[in-house]
Amino acid sequence: METETFQNLVTLAKELLVENDLHRLLGLAMDRAIELSGAERGMIILFDKDGEVLFEAARNLKKEDIDLPEFEVSHTIINKVKTEGTPTCLRNALEDPNLSLSKSTARLKILSVICLPLRYNDRVFGVVYLDNRTLLGIFKAEICTFMQEFADFISLAAYRALERKQLHHKVQALEAELRGKYRFDAIVGHHPKMVEVLKRVAQIADTDATVLIQGESGTGKELIACALHYNSSRRDRPFIPINCAALPETLLESELFGHVRGAFTGAIKDKTGWFERADGGTIFLDEVSEMSLALQVRLLRVLQTGEYSRVGSTELCYCDVRVVAASSRDLKTLVKDDKFRPELYYRLNVIDLCLPSLQERKCDIPTLARHFVGIYAAKHKKENLRLSQKAETLLTAYSFPGNVRELENIIQRAVVLTEGEIIEPEYLPPYLSQRDAAAAMDGSMSSFRAAKHRVTEQFERDYIVDCLSNAQGNISRAAQIAGINFKNFHVKMSKYGIDPHSFKSRTK
Repeated sequence: METETFQNLVTLAKELLVENDLHRLLGLAMDRAIELSGAERGMIILFDKDGEVLFEAARNLKKEDIDLPEFEVSHTIINKVKTEGTPTCLRNALEDPNLSLSKSTARLKILSVICLPLRYNDRVFGVVYLDNRTLLGIFKAEICTFMQEFADFISLAAYRALERKQLHHKVQALEAELRGKYRFDAIVGHHPKMVEVLKRVAQIADTDATVLIQGESGTGKELIACALHYNSSRRDRPFIPINCAALPETLLESELFGHVRGAFTGAIKDKTGWFERADGGTIFLDEVSEMSLALQVRLLRVLQTGEYSRVGSTELCYCDVRVVAASSRDLKTLVKDDKFRPELYYRLNVIDLCLPSLQERKCDIPTLARHFVGIYAAKHKKENLRLSQKAETLLTAYSFPGNVRELENIIQRAVVLTEGEIIEPEYLPPYLSQRDAAAAMDGSMSSFRAAKHRVTEQFERDYIVDCLSNAQGNISRAAQIAGINFKNFHVKMSKYGIDPHSFKSRTK
């Protein structure tokens, strides 16, 4: 009998442990438990760390009855096992002194009950509940013992399946977050030059065309490369960014194409290169202008044929990789100076994207600033944080040689330092205010015409701000207050990067 019992357990264990789907696993375990125990009905419940129900599987119990367990299930028994972690096996539930006051037990005339904990690493994460309302004493001692052994296998299989399901959900959530991060609306900006770039990205994203992104450092070249990848059919394959300026030539060649053991001093084993790892996906070559002329030849071959060889090997490898390159230096000028191979330039420049500097799109500065305030305020748990109008004006007047990256760093610093709900100029880097003082000093030393121009611009900016403030962000009313044509007023707003929405939010 013991041999037969052992064989049954082994068979049941194999059935459960090979099942990967949690719902099917719980259903299978429930069917086998009822079949082997002779129970009339039953259920398996899994709990989260807070004790809330995660998953349920029931047999001969209606879903609505499970949702209202006080009418159909003895809460007393389940909660006791869930809390104490001790198995319960009753041949006659009505005679148990701990259950004599339970209305559900008495009303349902539950005669036989088995309730077993499902545990993993000493934590109860579920229960198996079985009962019978028609036969007294059906759950004999040997059945209870066997079901306890069976519950151990259910615990292991269910926990593994639950972990897989939770991991799958986590991966999906991370993927959704990643894709959401690189949606077009995550690239903040309404300036016509930026809108034109995004239109072009939308056109070329789902193609295999090689793209060259040019723009100053900090303008968001990698963000555009990510948008190209995650909005293409290659989105499920790797996106691999490489900064060509950050690695010496010998190391960069090995990183890109891999090497074989003994190729050079220190090459103690074979190494897979980034082109091989990026197969089917996209490789982003940032600062491609810093690549040596010799290495440019190897890159050209990959672009032309998809073929390459590892350092120290003559064996040809093939990869299907889309190449997106970027440079903060003008490649056309480098070609003229014989510092960049013309054939590689034309191969990379199938489609070119030129990102404007932040100085060129000053009207986007307030929008970007508020965007970063929202991100870092949430990160540092500072609700309702916003920029004052003076702080926005100071930011808009700055030239931002470090572009969007510099603006983001400035806002992150301000969010950390600000103690109240408003970011005032005092929380911005001192050099922003010092710049205004320096500009005023320069003005006194410059020509009358230049000084007059600066004073006039400052007056216009302040006056536009005052009109919008009085009109609570209503542009038409602000233009009437100023006595300026609506179109001209809008032009001046764009010139100084003034956002009317900020005045609306301040009045709420």
